[in-house]
Amino acid sequence: MNNDSSHGNMHPAVKKIRTASKAGLWGSVGVVIAAACFVLASPWRFYASNYTAKMMLIVATVLTVGVVSSVLLTARKRVPQLRQTDGLDAKLCGYASYIGGMYWTTLLAVVVTCIMAVLSAQSQLLMLAMVSTLVLFLTYPNIYRIKVDLGLSDEEMKNLFGDKYISDEGKD
Repeated sequence: MNNDSSHGNMHPAVKKIRTASKAGLWGSVGVVIAAACFVLASPWRFYASNYTAKMMLIVATVLTVGVVSSVLLTARKRVPQLRQTDGLDAKLCGYASYIGGMYWTTLLAVVVTCIMAVLSAQSQLLMLAMVSTLVLFLTYPNIYRIKVDLGLSDEEMKNLFGDKYISDEGKD
């Protein structure tokens, strides 16, 4: 069965992976850009007290460190577990859950950080939101990353992605 996306019959887990990763990544990029425009270019400003601004900076820093750490540590633990899972469907469903959790959680953290940046008029918080977004770029699950992360064979990749997958066979 050919699950090429151009034929519209892609595996449901692959659809979930693509939806979560695209929404999380591009949602984060959009929120950071919107917050940066507001903080840096808008004539309107919200000014928090010194104590509140410091607390927002601390909370955003802890949130960013927590998100980046959890993404990196979860990848080190979860990806090898998924690779050992039996069955393509089980691997894909587990990977979809892993990617969805990572991307939606990071998007939420970026939104919270950007809200704090707008409410405290601190452009430093935008840097923290950008670091979280950068992690999403670095972990983006394209078809070749999915192959490596899950340890899929060329045949399984051809069945999942059809002509979009280009095998390394015969390139020696």
